[in-house]
Amino acid sequence: MVTALVWEKPAEYKIEPVDQDGLWKKVIRELFEDFLLFFSPELHAQVDFSIETEFLQQELFQEIIKDKTGRRSTDQLVKVHLKGGEEKWILVHIEVQSDNGKDFAKRMFQYFYRIYDQYDKELVALALMTSPYRSKFPTEFRYNYFGTELHYAYTTSKLVDYNYAELEQSDKLFSKVILAAKYMHDTKNDMDKRYVFKMKLMREMIRNKPYPGAEIQAIFYFIDYLLRLPEDLSRKLNNTLIPIIQKEVNDVVQFDNGEWSPTMEAVFARIKEDWVEEGKAKGLEQGIEQGVTKVVLEMLKKELPVDVIAEVTHLKQEKIEQLRETLQ
Repeated sequence: MVTALVWEKPAEYKIEPVDQDGLWKKVIRELFEDFLLFFSPELHAQVDFSIETEFLQQELFQEIIKDKTGRRSTDQLVKVHLKGGEEKWILVHIEVQSDNGKDFAKRMFQYFYRIYDQYDKELVALALMTSPYRSKFPTEFRYNYFGTELHYAYTTSKLVDYNYAELEQSDKLFSKVILAAKYMHDTKNDMDKRYVFKMKLMREMIRNKPYPGAEIQAIFYFIDYLLRLPEDLSRKLNNTLIPIIQKEVNDVVQFDNGEWSPTMEAVFARIKEDWVEEGKAKGLEQGIEQGVTKVVLEMLKKELPVDVIAEVTHLKQEKIEQLRETLQ
């Protein structure tokens, strides 16, 4: 049984504990190709992305991951096809907490053998540690009991091992996700610093033309909810982004659809209001100009002197002469 995953948008946007599990699950689903390119470029090169990637959430898998007491499921089980036609399953595990490292390798092995036993599929396991602490998570599970031995290894990546300079210079889209996650930890007690980081990251995404609109949308959602700001700084961020987006008028038309994060929804609403007011102002100006033109034409029909018409309407005599030519 395959069940669809639904991202429920929070009703309010406040500074409160962040649902990191849900945000990671969402961004990995929407940017899985970019995720794989960032963390496993060798595997990415072998995957045929012209064949649709399938996210699997079986009842068995739900039983496996329910042992994470007090946490929502972050794990993803993904079916891809290699360029040679072979089917491959990928287990993506996100470890947000870091207080249960002693059992981590055992859990990774349990995920593997239960899935392998049930479906007899080759499985690639990728584990991502998002904790800011340099805890020593094991990268393998070993068992040895009276001659019975087992060795299970998997790929592990830690956000704490990536430095800012490399991430900021990277042309891989998922580097922005990693930057946002690192910013969240580093600005936990400094909202002004978080504002600077968030504004810089969003501004870069807006100005970076190569990224498709849908991918920018997914990144913005992750950034906006992970790096939440107090109300005053949120307003300041909106005001900062408005002129930047207004310079990208063609892209705004493209971007302004679908589900956006609170910051971008507020920015788009403000831009729309400005466009409406600007349109009203232009319409009023054009209406006045048309009314004056009509009056001048009527005065010309009555053969009033040009200097008199200019004095009454405040139009230049050259303009009045041009209108006279239209009558003739």
